[in-house]
Amino acid sequence: MLVQTYQKLMTLVAAVSMLTLLGCSESAFESHFEASTYTQSLMKEAQNGVGDLPGVSDLVLTRFGTPQNLVAWKKLPIDFGGITGRITAVPDSAAVKEITVELDDDATLEFDPENPPELQFLTGEAAPLTMFMASWSAEDGVVGFTNALEAAPVVGDVVVLNGGKPLAHGRVLYMQHCSHCHGTSGNGEGPTAEYLNPRPRNYQHGVFKFTTTTAQAKVSREDLRRVLRNGVPGTYMPSFVPMLSEETGELDEVVEYVRFLTMRGEFERRMVTELSADFSKDALASRKEQGESHSDIVTELKDFLSEDLPDSLEFVSDDMEQAWTEANTEDVQVTPTAARIPDSVESRRRGRELFLSAAINCADCHGIGGQGNGPQTLIYEKNPVTQELYEEPGLHDIWDNVNQPRNLTRGIYRGGRRPYDLFCRIQAGIKGTRMPSYKNLQHEDIWHIVNYVLSIPFEPEPGHIPVSAASEAAPTATP
Repeated sequence: MLVQTYQKLMTLVAAVSMLTLLGCSESAFESHFEASTYTQSLMKEAQNGVGDLPGVSDLVLTRFGTPQNLVAWKKLPIDFGGITGRITAVPDSAAVKEITVELDDDATLEFDPENPPELQFLTGEAAPLTMFMASWSAEDGVVGFTNALEAAPVVGDVVVLNGGKPLAHGRVLYMQHCSHCHGTSGNGEGPTAEYLNPRPRNYQHGVFKFTTTTAQAKVSREDLRRVLRNGVPGTYMPSFVPMLSEETGELDEVVEYVRFLTMRGEFERRMVTELSADFSKDALASRKEQGESHSDIVTELKDFLSEDLPDSLEFVSDDMEQAWTEANTEDVQVTPTAARIPDSVESRRRGRELFLSAAINCADCHGIGGQGNGPQTLIYEKNPVTQELYEEPGLHDIWDNVNQPRNLTRGIYRGGRRPYDLFCRIQAGIKGTRMPSYKNLQHEDIWHIVNYVLSIPFEPEPGHIPVSAASEAAPTATP
């Protein structure tokens, strides 16, 4: 029975095309992905699987691989590079040593016999086999191999030529420039992280704070590019241009590898969520206290892994595919429906009225003068996971860090200082934090608040709007 149900699970896995990428051979960059603290919170059998039934660690490994041997899960919208095509002819032979391929989008392949490209089978019986191409005919699309294929492909199977190299190079660049803060796995636990405040971003929630996408949308590629270009003011995140060249594609390679790590972490966390209610270490201890035996709990886990998990896998992968694809579309881009209101004393005054209003109440966090000292900074919040009070007062983010509301008098805006950047912070909120989305606020009013916020550093006293020159020149009425 377990063999049959495992075959059902593996059939679902096989239906999702995967591509094993070449890792880099530099020993300086050899590393491993650590299991997240979420995975480590599960009972061992849920982490590692039972018999042939995979646990969370196996599910993540088969879809994302190791740092030296990355796996491209083609279900997800990651640009793995390379040229895709379909097989149009296969010799009728027991030992297949050549195939005919039609490349997609009229692409061309440069073939260097001294440095032959790889061909990877993405679908069919030969997947995920990788072979070096011994010959290539650009005229008729015939690919030759030195050795016979282990399994015969069929017409219609999908292949990729020279795939994965940009992502593998992105990993090398990430290890050089990013991992010492963000960690090899993107968990924000690099060797220098403990000395930094604010802490480096942990990608494993799939959430980035400063985006130009709507409140529920994922981060876009351009959002990540902008952070790498500009850094994050007021933090230890620097600009990586020109260290990462935009002209040679290095910036985009790092962006894609960060997206890869983020999706890996999000998938792992969501798989843990499916199991944690009944099969965490805490749940195991509680169930044993109530009289259940370890063997009975493991038997129940086997049933879940074989019967329920395939449906969860399908739902999570479909949901992630949709969300990460939409993130790079205009549909989820924050787009003001009104042009920016010209900056004026009147606009700033209206913005301050909104800032202090009961409906918006920015002062509750940022303070009446915008100094980041509102009353919410003094409360003790509950941890949404444990439902216990945090040990220190203040506003906490989803990474359990205390977030001091921005002191607007300093004129330092971590998500960017363009008026549009501030518009996005108000309209879409700051993801993963207590800064909410005001998506229902009239866009003209958002622009008034933007004008006021940008003026705060230049106020003679916090909370006092400078009067206009016309007002200063107006005669004072006498009784």
